[in-house]
Amino acid sequence: MTSTPSASEPCELYLVTPRLGPNTPLPDFETVLAALPVAAVRLRLEDASPTPQSQLIERVRAIVHRHDVALMLDGLPELARKTGCDGAHVPAEEVATARAALGNDLQLGAVCGFSRDLAMQAGEHGADYVAFGPFGDQPQDSDLALPKWWREMMELPVVTDYLPEQDSNLIPRELLTHSDFLALGTLHDDAPLTALWADPRSFASLF
Repeated sequence: MTSTPSASEPCELYLVTPRLGPNTPLPDFETVLAALPVAAVRLRLEDASPTPQSQLIERVRAIVHRHDVALMLDGLPELARKTGCDGAHVPAEEVATARAALGNDLQLGAVCGFSRDLAMQAGEHGADYVAFGPFGDQPQDSDLALPKWWREMMELPVVTDYLPEQDSNLIPRELLTHSDFLALGTLHDDAPLTALWADPRSFASLF
């Protein structure tokens, strides 16, 4: 996720999982990864002890890497490095600490909300991409202006995090236009975006 497409190129999917625990059935990664241009998977874990978390990461990593897709762990940079993930996704305020834990060879994403200042600070402290949002079903023009400006002015890739209220394949066109990567996979209430996991081919024309 370190290369930046031009503004005329379509964005790629940054697949986001529901929170998974040791006893949670895995989503159908195989179908989604085979059907869509997924640049990375962000694995979100329930709170658990390190051993079951590591075992779960290894199960997901085997699937994701088989499709030549990057696996990013949501938070937990130390665990990301120990378990062979490709990087971690952390709040912008934690980028410097996470970079020290990851080293320079793994990728690091920064959650920046809608703050230009946090995004710029994250870039200065070693982030490989910045993530804005979450955006809802009807994003405000003032919020959309931020990833648009970033993509036009900055070299680091920009991710827009989309959390819809409705379980459908309707994505605001502006998010696709202003994003290098669209983070998608759950609803605003943290339930799975079933339309994506069950029928990923219905999203293919978007990417």
